[in-house]
Amino acid sequence: MTSSRTLLGLSGVLAAVLLWAAGAALTANTALLPGPVGVAGSFGELLAQESTRADVVGTLRRAALGFGIGTAGGILVGAAIGAFALVRRLLNPYLNFLRMVAPIAWIVPATIWLGVGEPSILFVVVYAAAFPVAINTISGIASVEPDKLRMSRAVGSSPGGTFFRILIPAAVPYVLAGARLALGLSFMAVVGAEMVVGQSGLGHLIYSARTFSDTSTMFAGIVLLGLVGYLADVVFLTVRRTVFARYNAGREVG
Repeated sequence: MTSSRTLLGLSGVLAAVLLWAAGAALTANTALLPGPVGVAGSFGELLAQESTRADVVGTLRRAALGFGIGTAGGILVGAAIGAFALVRRLLNPYLNFLRMVAPIAWIVPATIWLGVGEPSILFVVVYAAAFPVAINTISGIASVEPDKLRMSRAVGSSPGGTFFRILIPAAVPYVLAGARLALGLSFMAVVGAEMVVGQSGLGHLIYSARTFSDTSTMFAGIVLLGLVGYLADVVFLTVRRTVFARYNAGREVG
C-alpha cells in the first residue's frame, strides 16, 4: 500500500514536470517561463552557495518564531473569547475585523512603528499565525455539549476546573488544525515581508532574482521555498501524530 502511494505521488510530480516543460516549450521565452531543466540547474547553483543556506535558516527562524508566538497568542485569545461571555462581547468584534485585514497590509505600519528589519517582519508573521489558531480554539470550545458543562457543575467542579478539564481538552484537536493552517500562513507572511523590507531570506532571494531578470533563479527559489515549507509541515504532522496522538480522530490527511 505504501509503495503504491509513493508511486502515485511520484507519477503526479512527473506529470506536473512534463506539463511545465510543455508550457515552457510552447512559450519559448525563458525570461517569461523557464523550463524545468534550466530551473534545476539554477537550483543546484543555489544549493552550492553558502548565502542560500543562510537565507533558508533565516526564513525558517522567522517563520518558526512568529508561528510560536502567534499560536500561543491565538490560543490565549481564543480560549478567553470561547469560554467567557464578557470577553467574547468585548473582543469578538475586533477579532472578526482584524482577521479580514491581510497581514501584508501591516508591513508599512510595522516599519513605521518598529523600523525596517527583523521586528517588523516578526510582527507580520505573528499577526498571520494568530487568527486561524484563535478562530479554531473558539470553535473547539463551542463544540462542547452543554450537558457536559452542566454535569461538571453538578459534581461541584469549579469554573477553573471545568475550563481546564473539559473545555481545553475539547479544543485541542481544533487548535492543532488551526496551528497547521497558521504554519502555512507564517511562511506566506514571512516571504512577503522579506520581499518588501527584508535584507535576507528566501523572499529576498526571490525578489532579488526578479529584479535582475534572473527568472530561472527566481523559480528555483520558489521551488526551494516550497520544499522547506513541505518539510516543516511534515515535522508538524509528526509532532501531532506522536506528542498529541490521543487527540487524533479518524484518518489523518497529510
